[in-house]
Amino acid sequence: MSWDLTTATYVSARSVAAQDTTLLSVTLSGDGTKMFVLGRDNNSVYRYDLSTAWDITAAVYVSLKSVAAQDAAPLGVTFSPDGTKMFMVGYTSKSVYRYDLSTAWDLTTATYVSLKSVSAQDSISYGMAFSGDGTKMFVVGDANNSVYRHDLSTAWDITTAVYVSLKSVAAQDTLPLGATFSPDGTKMFMVGYINNSIYRYDLSAAWDITTATYVSTKSAAAQDATARGIALSGDGTKMFVVGDTNNSVYRYDMIAPPATVTGTPAAASSASDAEVTAGSLVLTGTPADATSATDAAPTSEDFSTATPPERTHTVTAESRRTIVPAENRVTTIPAESRTTTIGAP
Repeated sequence: MSWDLTTATYVSARSVAAQDTTLLSVTLSGDGTKMFVLGRDNNSVYRYDLSTAWDITAAVYVSLKSVAAQDAAPLGVTFSPDGTKMFMVGYTSKSVYRYDLSTAWDLTTATYVSLKSVSAQDSISYGMAFSGDGTKMFVVGDANNSVYRHDLSTAWDITTAVYVSLKSVAAQDTLPLGATFSPDGTKMFMVGYINNSIYRYDLSAAWDITTATYVSTKSAAAQDATARGIALSGDGTKMFVVGDTNNSVYRYDMIAPPATVTGTPAAASSASDAEVTAGSLVLTGTPADATSATDAAPTSEDFSTATPPERTHTVTAESRRTIVPAENRVTTIPAESRTTTIGAP
């Protein structure tokens, strides 16, 4: 299920050690064909092109942009949705910097424009994020273990940013490193260093971090001992985490497990009695009015991963429903006895 960390499953990794071995932040273009990683070794942002959208194993290094002239210790990077503006947060100057790209997503065309100091809120700023319209900026601070919101009176113009509010995340992790949001501003995701995990918060009022409530956690420890940055696809089905220990970017997919229906088939009387999620359906139960030992044995079949053997059940006395996986069909069998053969989905 999209945005659900509890369903996140590791898929693949892409090493970027050939470019940098101190990784701090990751972000992707909205269509998933370009990935950007911020590295500390060379104080640079690196671009990779993905021949298959969202498939980081297909990523090919393209170019870099040094940001050392602005800050010798860059910690986070993000872009405007159209790829014409890049933002970097730096430790040395405790500021957010804006760069304009004359060609969208082309780092070689990036030119420094302006900065916004955020030292009044926190002395160690690690990551940042923007609302899709560029009127809200969020900065992650380690000194106070909080996420800070700034409102921009002119979209994307960080010189117009005014501090608004904060959300402490210390209850989950005391060294927050990065954050990102769902496009509608109702979900916030934070990566924490201490527990090497990603945390989800739900906001009852969009973009209002004072309404954020902690929901769930996903550990990244199985992949990397030092998770640093986080990015998500716009539909919330894919999550990317950059890890410093193995100098890699990791992809996780958030997909709902197969739906499970438990009980006697005769009990189902309407389409609402069973649901199919993500194209899979698991039926568990004992058919009513079984006429043989084979019929009486409880069955559990996952049509999403294997072809079940053919089975024959005799259905009597009342109308029954047969659910056909993947097509979600409902078959009503009249009162007289019928034989239903369930084959491959």
